[in-house]
Amino acid sequence: MAAHAKYEKKIGGSIAILIGLISIYEAYKLYPYSVNIVTGDHALPGFIGILLVAVGISLFVEKKGQEESHSVLPTGKKRFKLSASVILLFIYCILIEYFGYVASTLVVSIILIKLIAQNRWMNAVLIGGLITAVLYGLFIVILKTPFPVGIFSFL
Repeated sequence: MAAHAKYEKKIGGSIAILIGLISIYEAYKLYPYSVNIVTGDHALPGFIGILLVAVGISLFVEKKGQEESHSVLPTGKKRFKLSASVILLFIYCILIEYFGYVASTLVVSIILIKLIAQNRWMNAVLIGGLITAVLYGLFIVILKTPFPVGIFSFL
């Protein structure tokens, strides 16, 4: 069993290094369009590529005496919260096209806060409204990012 886990880490590390190198190559191709080395379209893919290569290498370099840890899948309420959160985020991807960014973000953030943090509904509504307002102000007002408006075109 330990030998099997050893090969899994080597395969996972190889995949991480491969994807990281592809990301670094894409950053290299985008670099001529940048202003400097820190800003531009190349910065995020380059940073992610470096991190993936580092994580991949760390999977190869393992101490001999390191014991294998066994992961346990969540059960009960934790499994429900995890599954419901993932399903809700997939639903959010669909809702955002029909109801727009603001309305969908407000509803989904309220439900996620209620589901994960188990706050009272009033607190979830206040926190969800605050999150939506901050994201709206940042992305739509300040950064002028176009988001879907859906049926609520007046927002």
